[in-house]
Amino acid sequence: MRRTKEEAAQTRQEILRKAEQLFLMNGYENVTLEEIAAAASVTRGAVHWHFKNKQGILFALRDEFREPLSALAEEMMQDNASKPLDALADFVEKMFTTLHTDKRNKGMLRVMMYFDAVEPGAADKQAFQQALLLALTQIFTAADNRKKLSAPWTPAMAAALLSSSIRGLMLEWALDDATFELVPDGQNFIRMILKNWQA
Repeated sequence: MRRTKEEAAQTRQEILRKAEQLFLMNGYENVTLEEIAAAASVTRGAVHWHFKNKQGILFALRDEFREPLSALAEEMMQDNASKPLDALADFVEKMFTTLHTDKRNKGMLRVMMYFDAVEPGAADKQAFQQALLLALTQIFTAADNRKKLSAPWTPAMAAALLSSSIRGLMLEWALDDATFELVPDGQNFIRMILKNWQA
């Protein structure tokens, strides 16, 4: 029997959720595709069909981070009454809280750091970073259009610097010898930056 697009999408999400749970519980390197398939009640072939390999699952989990930010960017571009930089600060604060709540996320970030290091020019990494930068640029453009972005900052410059700051905080925090926490230190730092950039 042929499966519908909705059923295929549900299967893909189930595989992602079960893989994420296993990665957090046991560590990425200690989880096999067979274990992921069993947890999701699918065949190993189904996992291969949706993600090709375990690295593909990891990149799909990473890409899920981009979707809420892109949705926020669209909302800020369309809602003239919104306060884009306040909304962005709230978004980053919530993201840092989510990462901070479960310390196992440090392990996941370290795995992603490793793959980015061994494949620095990978097309999927570049696409991910470009999508994040685009979403941030749109948010800063919305702020600029409302005269809420102070000079000399341009949307592109602000987006590039904030993206680097967020990424740097997350990667430093993922290291065992980090001397700060994402909550509240990282949150306060990002809010300070965005407050200083508001006109």
